[in-house]
Amino acid sequence: MYELLARRADVAACHKLHFLQMACEKLAKSHRLRDTKSSVDELLSRHTGFAKFMPSFCKLALGEKYRGKDAQLARVIKDSRILAREIEKLSPAIDRHATPENAEYPWARDDEVIAPCEHNFPSLDLLGKAGGRTFLKLIKQGLDAFDVAASPSRGRAPA
Repeated sequence: MYELLARRADVAACHKLHFLQMACEKLAKSHRLRDTKSSVDELLSRHTGFAKFMPSFCKLALGEKYRGKDAQLARVIKDSRILAREIEKLSPAIDRHATPENAEYPWARDDEVIAPCEHNFPSLDLLGKAGGRTFLKLIKQGLDAFDVAASPSRGRAPA
C-alpha cells in the first residue's frame, strides 16, 4: 500500500508513512516470530523492535551483495537503523512526550494542535535519497521473500 500511495501527490505524507510504519513493524515481528523464541503476546503488544531488527536483517539480506565492501555495508546498516528508528517513532504508542509527532493522531505544541496531515515529517527526508531508496528496496525484498510456509505455527490456528 505504501508504494501505491507514495506515487500520489494528492495523499498526505502521514497516510503514506502510516502504511510504511505498519509494514515495517509487521516485517520485524514476522521474522522474530519465525526465527526466535519470542513470546507471541509480547511481540503483538509492542510497536518497537524494528530498529533493533534492521542491522541483522541488513547483514542477512545484503551480505552477499556487499561481500568485501564492509564500509559500504556499514553505511547501509547505519542509514537503515536511523530510518527504522524514525519510522518506529511514527507510531503514537512509542513516546508521545519526547516525540509527539506521529502518523495517526494530532498532537499539541506550544498551544497549537497539529494534525499529522499538516506535518511534513522532515526526519524522514532521507527516504527520498539514495540511502532511503536502498532502505525501501530492502523492506520490499524482506516482505516479498518472507516465506510464511517456513514459519512454525507457534500455536496459531492454520490459515
